[in-house]
Amino acid sequence: MNYKDIADEPEDERIRQIGEKVMRERLTVGVLTDSEPGKAERYIAKLKERYPGIRVVYQGPGPVADVTLIKVAPPVN
Repeated sequence: MNYKDIADEPEDERIRQIGEKVMRERLTVGVLTDSEPGKAERYIAKLKERYPGIRVVYQGPGPVADVTLIKVAPPVN
């Protein structure tokens, strides 16, 4: 298991890095976001728009308070 902190990157760069990791390397990636209303949905919408076929396999409470966990995976082929 690898961990990479990309919190200091602009949001669109974070989306690019997540999408590339999932689609090119065929990995399932967990993303932690603040639980602010709409933030997880915005990430998901951007990922699906830019990386057709990407799958959301989990969206829910994260491991700590006020955090949402999103898990995205490559398409099933």
